[in-house]
Amino acid sequence: MFRKIFITTYTLLFTLVLLFSCDKQQAKKKTIENVGSKKTLSSKKNPSESMQGESDPIANIKALPGGKLATWGSSYPKALNYFLDNNSLSAEITGLLFEPLVGMHSTKNKPVGILAASWEVSDDQKTFRFKIHPAAKWSDGKNITAMDVQYYYDVIMNPKNLTSLFRVGLKRFSRPKIIDEKTIEITSEEAHWKNFYEAGGMYAFPKHIWEGKDFNKQKFSFPVVSGPYQIKEVRKDRFVSLSRRSDWWGRIKKYNQHKYNFNEIKYKFTVDRNKALEAFKKGDYDVYAIYTSSIWMKKTDFDQINKGWVVKQKIINQEPKGFQGMAINLRSEKFKNKRVREALCHLLNRELMNEKLMYNQYFLLNSFYPDLYPGNQNPDIPLLKYDPEKARELLKNAGWKVDGKGQLIKAGVVFEITFVTASQDLRHLNIYVEDLKSVGIQASIQKLSWSSIRKKLDAHEFDMYWIAWGASRLRDPEAVWHSSTADQEASNNITGVKDPFIDSLIEIQKLESDMDKRNDILRLIDKRLNEIIPYVLLWQSDHNRLLYWNKFGTPEYVYDKYNREDAIITYWWLDKEKEARLKKAQEDDTILPQLPFRVRYTE
Repeated sequence: MFRKIFITTYTLLFTLVLLFSCDKQQAKKKTIENVGSKKTLSSKKNPSESMQGESDPIANIKALPGGKLATWGSSYPKALNYFLDNNSLSAEITGLLFEPLVGMHSTKNKPVGILAASWEVSDDQKTFRFKIHPAAKWSDGKNITAMDVQYYYDVIMNPKNLTSLFRVGLKRFSRPKIIDEKTIEITSEEAHWKNFYEAGGMYAFPKHIWEGKDFNKQKFSFPVVSGPYQIKEVRKDRFVSLSRRSDWWGRIKKYNQHKYNFNEIKYKFTVDRNKALEAFKKGDYDVYAIYTSSIWMKKTDFDQINKGWVVKQKIINQEPKGFQGMAINLRSEKFKNKRVREALCHLLNRELMNEKLMYNQYFLLNSFYPDLYPGNQNPDIPLLKYDPEKARELLKNAGWKVDGKGQLIKAGVVFEITFVTASQDLRHLNIYVEDLKSVGIQASIQKLSWSSIRKKLDAHEFDMYWIAWGASRLRDPEAVWHSSTADQEASNNITGVKDPFIDSLIEIQKLESDMDKRNDILRLIDKRLNEIIPYVLLWQSDHNRLLYWNKFGTPEYVYDKYNREDAIITYWWLDKEKEARLKKAQEDDTILPQLPFRVRYTE
């Protein structure tokens, strides 16, 4: 099976390389023909953006500002600055404080202006000129200028800053050129389908505040911001609160109308998910997204739900699906033999865990890009099933022998694996550890804080780590899989994948503007990753699970088309009438009408 996949994959690669070479020749010919011609930006001018722009189709015109929202923040991050701490919470908060030039439309695969009021694109798709909205201002009243966007580039590209993840895409661009106070020109030094979104994804950083300061220390205090919220209070390991900016410049744009409605947002930190649920039931949280199936199946049949005071919903939309798995540190000598990595897969009893611990709420993964396939399963890759005997055989063939103490040993070295985790729920890891021990691997679990784990991952000082990756509509595999990122500190290539085949596919993908064809290339990358086995793949869900107190107004399908609970802060609002009905029902101990349990986004 492996040989068949290997041959087919490389045949397809050869075909792609030929096509790529032809395209390069055509591009070269075109370049020669246009030597001396003047660069034209007007031919790709964005026609849809006026000063106010279009409305967001997800936003509800009934939404009114006011009220507070308390939500679960999970573990306290090492920084609220997403550019220093790549996690979903910091990404959400940073996105509420600062703004890029352009973002993705909420329902269409097209760009929408955020800081940018308009833009132009050169004929060769390498140069982009963005006009910053004339009304765009910092919270201290100073204009947001082209200089602030240029400063963002300088900060991210500075090798002293812990921003290597963001340098992967940005390194293609020369330093942005300031045309005038509100106009920035950004030019890529190489062709790439993502150039526009990479350029448009540049943020504005407040140069007049941060210049001369150590960016690596800009973690929790942000006195000057540009977005709809600002930091109100930070209490380490307890909570972070944001306050709505009444003077946010962006409210003049139609696309921002009826959005960002809560006066205050409070993220409360509790690592234990069961304790978070109990806090929610007491009213300490207003919303609680559930990522533990046992909690969803066994602990959400409580009085407040049955009375309609709390809404319980299973939400299905078109959110791109990522993957989760046990990341294997390929830099470690003990993991370099593929047989060892395959054995680790056969020792993970996913079927048992899904049935007994997760109530079959998940599908088992055999792909790093599951939603590229019908039913989220790659038809060309078999599911690696739990098979301890197969694992023993693989380990033996890799040179590992069982000694008199029942330990696997090779060249005098005992096979040891330490899992680092910040989770309080160790049931899955405990099962895995026992199965590893059954074949002689000395496995253990080390509980650390999230910030300590992040430091270990950044420095590549770990054996295996359970991690879940999100996905984007704009799938770019370079940051996670390209060899150039494998040894960079704080990169997303945490396993250290270095593979010339994957590198070649990534290089081809860079020049493909058609999304369907890019996805074909991703399927080839997916096959190769399954040959390499950098992760012990786990499982994924095809829906989101949510509890919230019945006092909010929401979009028609609760979330938006492509996102999950981050849509709550963007689109929800406190409905005063619902809040009053809930309060009266609680006082009178009466029942409220139940909202639909299953919500599916439809066009």
